[in-house]
Amino acid sequence: MTDFVPPEFDLSHNRAPIYVQLSTLFRRFIVTGHWPVDRQVPTHETLAVQFDVNPATIRKAIAMLEDEGLVKRYRRHGTFVTAKPAVADWFRIGTTWDAAVRSFDGLSIEIVAQSDTDKVPEPFHDAGIPAAGYRYLRRLYRRAGVPIMIEDAYLDQALRRAIGDAKLKSTPTLALIDKQPGLRIDHVDETVRFGIADTDISAILAIPLNASVAIIHHSVFGEKAKLQYESCAYLRGDIALVSEPIEFAAGGK
Repeated sequence: MTDFVPPEFDLSHNRAPIYVQLSTLFRRFIVTGHWPVDRQVPTHETLAVQFDVNPATIRKAIAMLEDEGLVKRYRRHGTFVTAKPAVADWFRIGTTWDAAVRSFDGLSIEIVAQSDTDKVPEPFHDAGIPAAGYRYLRRLYRRAGVPIMIEDAYLDQALRRAIGDAKLKSTPTLALIDKQPGLRIDHVDETVRFGIADTDISAILAIPLNASVAIIHHSVFGEKAKLQYESCAYLRGDIALVSEPIEFAAGGK
């Protein structure tokens, strides 16, 4: 198949308040079982010392989880985990071409907006050689009816016509590109970053404002570096997982 550039990671949350970053971390503790359901979480004072913050910051972070129904505070007894987030299954972000294609397996697709455009407004990796025109698609992905990802994508119009609009309504584009007869892919770039949900993303994915989101950029280049597909997807951060084997030489490290 094609080479796949390993993702880069930017884990800084400089734009997010400290309590939002901590709330995101604590939510992940609940998802992974580090903080089990029906068990007490560490006290605000313990967490404040652990993360070197003011106890008031911890209270604000825990309050966000309480608003989501994940924890409950009891006077004189402490704070207990009451539930996991509604979507706790991981979305594995592929770090190879085959894994990226499989990442969308089992998700339903809804096209919420589409239009024709002359160019990709802001290619993330490299503009390459632009196609004669693109089809813009905003698609919402759901798992078991729950929205988990919103994607803004631009597909080469010639490739779109070859694929057919019917398939774009039900099949992820990477899977369609992978199976397209006669299509030669020169290279693919992927970058994964982490940020926070703005008002738009929060409403679409039904997550709290400033909740963690994984931002996944894909650029697919055809022959002569023609930019045939560009996408930016916003994935719920509490289910985002990037994982790949660590290679060792024979005989150990």
